[in-house]
Amino acid sequence: MEGRHWLWISVVFVVVIIAVMTARSLVSTNQQQQAPTSSNGASVTETKPQSSIATPSPRPGSVKPITISIASSNTKQDWLREAVEKFNTASMSETRLQVNGVPINVEVLKEIIDGKPVDYRSGTMVSDTIKGKIKPTILSPGEESWLEKFKKDWQITHGSSALRGDAPVLVRTPLAVAMWQSRAKALGCWPEANPECTWGKIRALAEHPDGWKSLGRPEWGKFKFGYGYFGESNSGTLGIISMCMAGVKKTKGLALNDVDPKNGCGAFIAGIERGKVHSGKSDVWLLERMRHGGPEYLDAVITYESNVILMNRKYGQELRESLVAAYPQDGTVVVGHPFGVLGNAPWVTPDQSTAAGIFREFLLAHEQQELVLNVGLRPADPKVKLGAPIEHSMGANPNARLNILEVPDTLVIERISEVWHTNKKKSVIALPFDKSGSMAGKKIAAAIKGAQEFVRSMDSEDTLIWIPFDNNIYTGKARGTKAAIGESLVEEIGATGAGGGTSLYDAVFASMEELEALRKKYQDTVRYGIVVLSDGEDTTSSRKLTQLEEKLKPAEHDPRGVQIHTICIGTDCNEFVLKKIAAVAHGKFLKGNSAEDMIRVYKDIAAHY
Repeated sequence: MEGRHWLWISVVFVVVIIAVMTARSLVSTNQQQQAPTSSNGASVTETKPQSSIATPSPRPGSVKPITISIASSNTKQDWLREAVEKFNTASMSETRLQVNGVPINVEVLKEIIDGKPVDYRSGTMVSDTIKGKIKPTILSPGEESWLEKFKKDWQITHGSSALRGDAPVLVRTPLAVAMWQSRAKALGCWPEANPECTWGKIRALAEHPDGWKSLGRPEWGKFKFGYGYFGESNSGTLGIISMCMAGVKKTKGLALNDVDPKNGCGAFIAGIERGKVHSGKSDVWLLERMRHGGPEYLDAVITYESNVILMNRKYGQELRESLVAAYPQDGTVVVGHPFGVLGNAPWVTPDQSTAAGIFREFLLAHEQQELVLNVGLRPADPKVKLGAPIEHSMGANPNARLNILEVPDTLVIERISEVWHTNKKKSVIALPFDKSGSMAGKKIAAAIKGAQEFVRSMDSEDTLIWIPFDNNIYTGKARGTKAAIGESLVEEIGATGAGGGTSLYDAVFASMEELEALRKKYQDTVRYGIVVLSDGEDTTSSRKLTQLEEKLKPAEHDPRGVQIHTICIGTDCNEFVLKKIAAVAHGKFLKGNSAEDMIRVYKDIAAHY
């Protein structure tokens, strides 16, 4: 009986415990139902983001963060990456960096260039957002006019405004011409810029048939210039705008009727184009070509002061001489990187919009503005004094006189683009295209889409030479300007079938011979290129790889020669051979599998011409 007595006592005790726990649970549930919730459904404390009221900080991982994303120009990527890491960590515990007690997580969106994820270029982030390819919370392009373009294009496409509030500038950096120090001194641009350091002086040098001889340095040969493709490269776009404004002698108020292919604007662009030997989507890629090739390969590249500093910091020990920033005295642009919140975009919630505002204030705070200097950028906060590494030892002049140009509105910029396409140096491009049996099926279908897109991307007066190959080289196929053969060439490419072996080396060899013959005729009045597509090893060529390399070798130190880009299709492609061919002629090696990949790759290469 005593055992049963204790048994009943135990049962009663357990029942009481369960009842108490149930009551507590009901109270807790009722409190949670009365508490406000965030957009992600988590229970939060109702306080303002910037409130001084102390609020219990959430434990890491206990509350799902509010995630926001930013598409940011690659010029400030190092500073932004560090700032994002610091902000995300701090937001887990600091209520001032939270939305009603919920932490914020910032993600930096990337685009793919040369098969690698990188921070966005300005033009691409705008177009990708308009098309819905990306859905950022924040846009931060490399110049304020890009945000104006976004506003205009979004209004046309969606009939509304996506941006909410103002768009303050985060960082600044002057547009500059990166030159080897010896070249900059010869032009009167270093260590201080004299009044003759102008776009006009660069134009005169580019146009002069004797090049550097006109300045007493015949051993340097002709002037060799590079800058990014209009609309793809922010620095290239702003450089061409600067040329146009120099041509009509304006520093502000550039109007639509100031811009014409045959007036000062067009003539100035055409003059500088005579010295251009390289273009591309990225000024950083051009600077890399400059680094590898040395002064004999490229004299100057349009870029930013911050990139000159970056090159000297990273590669100063291996450079034969320092790179320096030249600031044209007839006008340059000091770009400001705006911070635009897409608070009215359909994918952005009120909490995300609030979170973006908190992140903005974090970036504009004095501490983060001081860190801007570490990457060679100039802070937006005027209270932060300029200092290292913005100094002469890094190729920059913090006290340089800057005759600041006023960037025109988007309609005028679009007109400058039209004038540039009309007046830029034309190209002659050979397109050896692998149609061997191993290309059958999805490979050749994808490659056809890419090659067709390349044709569409070229300017009307560019010359195209279509050279499909298997075990034979079909050099008698379509050739002529895009205006003359563009439509028929797109159709011919679309009808290409696969079969036979792979005479890759012979095809590239034949393409080079074609362009060498044309170069004897047209000299340096046009630019020459070969764009090779293949999926594998050579199987049937009469020539060996070493013979091909010997054929291509003269182009290695001749930027005005034939630049060769190679495209590898398929996961089983022989990358080694195609990389080697591209490297000899300072070109790009790119790869992909799908039709989307091929369209992207061919469009990328088109931006080099």
